[in-house]
Amino acid sequence: MRNYLKGALVGAVAILTTTVAWAENPDIGVIVPTLDAQFWNSYVEFMKKGADELGVDLVVLNANNKPDQMIKGLEDLVAQGVDGIIYTPYWATAVPGLTMAKDANIPVILTDSYADFPPQDALFPNYLAFVGPSDRDAGKQMAEALFAKLEPAADGKKHIAAVNGTAGTSVAIDRRAGLQDALDTHPEVVVAGEVDGNFVRDTSQTVFESLWQGNPDVQGVWAANGGTATGVMAAITNGGKVPGKDIIVVAMDLNPENVDAVEKGELLFDIGGHWLQGGFALVMMYDHLNGHDVPADKANVKLDLLPLTQDRVAKFRTDFPGGVPVYDFKAHSKTYNPDAGTAVFEMKYSD
Repeated sequence: MRNYLKGALVGAVAILTTTVAWAENPDIGVIVPTLDAQFWNSYVEFMKKGADELGVDLVVLNANNKPDQMIKGLEDLVAQGVDGIIYTPYWATAVPGLTMAKDANIPVILTDSYADFPPQDALFPNYLAFVGPSDRDAGKQMAEALFAKLEPAADGKKHIAAVNGTAGTSVAIDRRAGLQDALDTHPEVVVAGEVDGNFVRDTSQTVFESLWQGNPDVQGVWAANGGTATGVMAAITNGGKVPGKDIIVVAMDLNPENVDAVEKGELLFDIGGHWLQGGFALVMMYDHLNGHDVPADKANVKLDLLPLTQDRVAKFRTDFPGGVPVYDFKAHSKTYNPDAGTAVFEMKYSD
């Protein structure tokens, strides 16, 4: 609903100390690649919390891992005349989505997977910002943890498999680049084989089973995300082996089930917290709709992620009960708090 209150409003909320132009209950459309993944459910739940606090009408659509469904979702949001769109441009949907939105004068923030050009590009001035993880660094940290744990086989090499994410997405490309960065400095590590798991459990389980059958000497698996790792560990278990003992697995996302797996010793290493990106994007979009533009030097946000190993699980649970950090959406919004510095909150351990 494009309904902007042009008059001045002095808020009853204590944190609001100045008069602001108010976007009354803006409609913000959100499209996620799939709700079959725990990560995207956490992403949406955090955004819903923010929508409740800020007074946003959130319209959430699920692409269901289908490129045509992502395009249809974008068409639907444009047809509805939403005030802003936040989506993840898998399957090369950045340009068509931004084009549709620009023609309808709708601002857009991309999350998780970025475009081939920066935010606020002259061609797409409606592309306000990108918010996503530092995937390359995370991919390297995962690999380094895996390599350090493995013992050389009889041939003196460490044999690993890689189960990548959705082909062609910046997320999958950058995480794999991080793996390569680690491989370049560890000549003792050999990639026995790699497959695409499409970032989901069932596909990852199936493709890893085939890879493992042809490469029974695999000692460790670099899994591109949490769902991928869950599928890989299921395949290992079904194959009569013990994940974390017979085959070492590392992953990314900090999904609840993967945190449990780290605690049990089934998963060596996890890193994540970037599902917060949706909530950060929501604050940025909300503020933009209220006249607080995203500064160009803060329009391309790459989040540093939180690493997790078995010895830090107790601290993780203490610092982030239920995996969720304390985050006050109004305190991070310039609309409510003119002194707010940035919407971004970095997950860190208390000590």
